[in-house]
Amino acid sequence: MVERAGRDDGPGAAPVLALRGGGSEALIQSVPPEVLARMIRHLEDSWPHEGCGVILRSGAGEGNSWRVVPLPNASPTPRVAYAFAPEAWLQVCLDADTRQEAVVSVFHSHVDAPAVFSSEDRRQAAPSGIALLPQVSYIVVAIRGGRAASASQSVWSTGGFQTVPLPLADFRFEKPV
Repeated sequence: MVERAGRDDGPGAAPVLALRGGGSEALIQSVPPEVLARMIRHLEDSWPHEGCGVILRSGAGEGNSWRVVPLPNASPTPRVAYAFAPEAWLQVCLDADTRQEAVVSVFHSHVDAPAVFSSEDRRQAAPSGIALLPQVSYIVVAIRGGRAASASQSVWSTGGFQTVPLPLADFRFEKPV
């Protein structure tokens, strides 16, 4: 969630924004299967380019709600990389603040490549070895021929990212609308 930092630089100064992650809720086991299915659908629809976006959560317990926010891939090489456009990312943060949501996961796909949190993914998520979003998980989904083939989740822990595979069967369930 976006929080306004407790700093005041005087009249007319813009608030400083800081992102608050989903904490222990960032664990994928807590994300409902229908939310993961929406994420998978976006990533499959983005093929043959890498798709990307975020999963947001508001509330706690029974009153929580989830939102998948697909983002345009602003990378100059979208078949092999993803990037959030700064203005799109800022809008997600501002909307999350207004809606009192937390970013739970950042997700993207790998096109015809394994679902591993690559060295480039790690470098982007933790420049100089410092995690930009330490309480947010990163989901990578391998898309082969336009279909999800495998997935993994990475979380920041003890100074590095730990990655585990995710079974795709869990992502294929959607509640009827």
